[in-house]
Amino acid sequence: MGEQDYEYQLTSLIIPGIVFLVIYPAVVFALNFLKRLPVLELRILLVIYALTAVGLGSLWIFAKSKRVRIEEDGIIFSSILGKKRLQPEDIRRVAFFHTKQGQEVAQIRTQRDSYYLTEFYFPFPELMSDLEYFVQAHGIKTNIA
Repeated sequence: MGEQDYEYQLTSLIIPGIVFLVIYPAVVFALNFLKRLPVLELRILLVIYALTAVGLGSLWIFAKSKRVRIEEDGIIFSSILGKKRLQPEDIRRVAFFHTKQGQEVAQIRTQRDSYYLTEFYFPFPELMSDLEYFVQAHGIKTNIA
């Protein structure tokens, strides 16, 4: 098992947001040009745009900092909010399943929390291989036969 950081890929989340930020001003300008909007409505639309831009920036910063590392003695989840280390004895169960959209997901359950690993982590096949090896090496309960 190689110790490697698996990074969260956010392209599928960010691209629609960037498209919105590009198209939105053109739509608002066209609406204003065709039908003179009151100042209050323009300000509301500007606030919506600004909040969307701030939210998208926050999402990008948070997602860019998300990482998972599987080591011999534990699984480390890290982000801008801090690190969480799961020891093998902390993990109650690891479940592998597919969503209705066909996306593979691994759920790591502890006494209090659940952690999810999805195809947004890159490289995902290596992450799943490392997780399966970790589960087998430590005899963690799983749904794999």
